[in-house]
Amino acid sequence: MKLEHWSLRLRVFLFFAFLAVVAISGEAVGLYLGFTRMDAPAALDSFVFAGVIAGFATLAVVAWVWFLFDEHVARPIQRLAGALLARAHADVEEALDAKTARYLGDLAPAAQAVTANLAATRNKLAETVAQETTRLVEEKQKLTALSAEMPHGVVLLSGLHKIAFYNGAAAELLSADHPPGLDHSIFDLLRARPILSAYARLCAGEGGDGHVLPLTVATVHGAEVLSARMRLMHAPDEGDISPPYVLTLDDVTADLALHAEREKLLSRLFDRLRPSLTALSTALAARAEESGQNDPRLDAALTSEIGRLTAEVATLDAEYEAHKSDWWPMAQVRASELCDALTAQLAEEDIPLAADNSDPLALTLDAVQIVTLFTHVARRLSAEGARAFSFLISRDEGGGAMLALGWSGEPLSVDLLENWLREPLDVGLADMTGRDILDAHGTEAWPEFGRGSRAVLKLPIREARRLRRSFGDGRRTATYDFDLLSRTPPKELMDSPLSDLAYVVFDTETTGLLPSQGDEICQIAALRVVNGKVVETESLDQLVNPGRAIPPSATAVHHITNDMVRDAPKIDVAGRQLHRFARGAVLVAHNAPFDLEFLRRHEAGIGAKFTNPVLDTVLLSAIVFGQSEEHTLDAISARLGVKIPPEARHTAMGDTIATAQVFIKLLRMAEEKGIRTFGDALTEMRKHKRLLQDANEATGA
Repeated sequence: MKLEHWSLRLRVFLFFAFLAVVAISGEAVGLYLGFTRMDAPAALDSFVFAGVIAGFATLAVVAWVWFLFDEHVARPIQRLAGALLARAHADVEEALDAKTARYLGDLAPAAQAVTANLAATRNKLAETVAQETTRLVEEKQKLTALSAEMPHGVVLLSGLHKIAFYNGAAAELLSADHPPGLDHSIFDLLRARPILSAYARLCAGEGGDGHVLPLTVATVHGAEVLSARMRLMHAPDEGDISPPYVLTLDDVTADLALHAEREKLLSRLFDRLRPSLTALSTALAARAEESGQNDPRLDAALTSEIGRLTAEVATLDAEYEAHKSDWWPMAQVRASELCDALTAQLAEEDIPLAADNSDPLALTLDAVQIVTLFTHVARRLSAEGARAFSFLISRDEGGGAMLALGWSGEPLSVDLLENWLREPLDVGLADMTGRDILDAHGTEAWPEFGRGSRAVLKLPIREARRLRRSFGDGRRTATYDFDLLSRTPPKELMDSPLSDLAYVVFDTETTGLLPSQGDEICQIAALRVVNGKVVETESLDQLVNPGRAIPPSATAVHHITNDMVRDAPKIDVAGRQLHRFARGAVLVAHNAPFDLEFLRRHEAGIGAKFTNPVLDTVLLSAIVFGQSEEHTLDAISARLGVKIPPEARHTAMGDTIATAQVFIKLLRMAEEKGIRTFGDALTEMRKHKRLLQDANEATGA
């Protein structure tokens, strides 16, 4: 071990130990030489006794001086160094406490002045940068909002096929098994062969003038088929043989299924009509040979075939009617967006509306037509005296959705509704009526009696699906980190720079502290940290049914009740979600062995093992601040200026957010101390086994 890697306190201790050894050795040598000169064997015991007394006295004095030096010099210097690192690399703005180093003379005031000057300079720089970048931030927000609401999925990938950008539509298209994430491989989500083939062809110069190649690719699980277009960000050159590229995605699963159904319909049409037409041709030919004579058998055969042909045509016509609306250009519209659009439209008509959707649904419809139709009906009803309008979108038992317009007043008659449906509406097409809109959507509308004095108009939508994942407040978002485009090929884990790794910070809340005695997880939360930043749109927050009662003492800590987890998934489902969320990442936790012990007990039910490499903020804090300091989450957060709201403390997501902020700051400080790679961090963490066992030992790392 190199001397510069030893801690200051260790080196001070060794220095005083060396002084004690030298002093005691000197006393022993002096006494020995004095004894030999006296030539008095009887005095040996006296010399030995004097030597022992002198040795203990010297050792006591040296130990006392060392203790004072350690308490008032070495330890304050270590604290001062940690505080300076925190203010230099962890953005801590609180003033330095000079009392911790009051015995160091002018060093503490000088450090306090330096940190104050650093904070002032940083604030001035931040103000200047903020002023200069306000316009760029506004433009970025506009671009983000625009890209987020694009109807097609857009994914930007590095030459290593790692995701650096994806918009909301792409997240919905790709999140059947698990949601996409920054720095994830696209091959975790889509089949590799079509993408690799198209990428190689583009790099070889194919793609025409636009350098764009169309391709069809299936998701990994094969449930969806996507139509894609691939474009290189720039042509490859000698210094960049693997340029980044863009994938534009569109779900054509339903289109392919519709095309297949139409092909089957046409095939059945020909298969069913061909025998009847052949039989009719034969019968007509036979009738002609009879020279106009009536033959009852031929007449019966003709009548039978005509009846059969008529029945086949009627059957095919019914199937055509069922599918004829599928050709109309529809789009997927969120139920919440449809509610907002109708509310805004009726507000212009001075008609207040209370709109709600019971489930997060995506409806396949023409939003302009449907909103215009309901606005037209509401306007007519308002003129008839209706009031207190409401609008509800709910999941239909048949797999679609039910749109219900309610009001207080007289119920609507079928004849009056039909008259209103015959009136032309302004939907961008000439002379299109409400009836045409219903036909285009392959649906019908009818009035019903509601509860009390209310009446309802119902309109079912055939195609609707539950949204797989919601982001933030329900609006689509775009997630990106363009620095990922310049990443070099990954190295072996131990040699990988800490800044190049992706992390999943997680925390659990449990029914108690003893998994060996039946305590279980009742909540899991996790966040992804990529490129030194928390990815706000990539998170997991899941209540878990522990399969046992939550004691009142545990509820008093984390405020999770038995009613809250009654309908929550069990640990096998929630653990599988966490495992998928953390794929390819380093797990980070505060006191990681505790949380992982709960998870690893259920690996058989989860169907996967938690073999991810692990970093622990307890051990990272010991590396940065020294083993003798307090390393609770609250203590570390206080040292690093991380604020934990009281209501968020001891909640899984609240503690996860605090741990993530602490981890990012500790990581920067550790790198400043020369800890650059994961192997460096692992080596340093294992020096502090007295505090906590390294969770990587269970994985063999």
